[in-house]
Amino acid sequence: MKKYLIVCLLFGLFASCDKLDTYDEPKETLTGAVIDITTNKPIQTEQPNGYRLRLMELSWSDNPIPLYFWGKADGTFNNSKVFAGEYEITPVEGAFFSPAPQTVKIKGTVNVEFKVTPYLSVHADQITLANDQLLVKYRILRTQEGDKIYDSRVFVSTNPNVGFNVLIGSLSPLRDLRSIDDQTILQTTFEEQITGLEKGKTYYVRIGARTNNPSLRYNFSETTKIEN
Repeated sequence: MKKYLIVCLLFGLFASCDKLDTYDEPKETLTGAVIDITTNKPIQTEQPNGYRLRLMELSWSDNPIPLYFWGKADGTFNNSKVFAGEYEITPVEGAFFSPAPQTVKIKGTVNVEFKVTPYLSVHADQITLANDQLLVKYRILRTQEGDKIYDSRVFVSTNPNVGFNVLIGSLSPLRDLRSIDDQTILQTTFEEQITGLEKGKTYYVRIGARTNNPSLRYNFSETTKIEN
């Protein structure tokens, strides 16, 4: 009798598992971009540690568990593994003031854009190489006051994905700005002279600056390619 009950129990368990496996895989696509309102272009960031998209599925629950995925370094995003349904979508944890969420029905491919105000705007006024010395001049601006400006850095790498995640430390000087008042920072043109670049190599350069925001995310300039 005990053996019979065990067999029935196992059969029921396998049958239940088989039912779970019959659900279709998620196959809808959410794509789009986070637009920097100061440039009207997708925001310059990096992946990971740039920003995430938070999805709250409203189709089945009034208190859904949030789902997250990373945005791309060029400010766009794409997720081709989303279940069909209605979602509240918000870009979060980026170097920008959080925009209002959008409620979207996802079926097939859906494109969504968010316009955001960055914490800072970084302007590269000069990135030139002469006599094996890299000269970088830049300014930090902002259109909306937020957290204290924390630091800035010239990021240099032989990898085009240059940034906080990918850099050559010895060629990427960090400037601590915590002891300087923000008004002075916003009126200053910063300059870095970098030596030690190797002949025959291609380098990628961009400047980042960040506020003391909760995720310590950087705002970036566009990337410049340098042939030495």
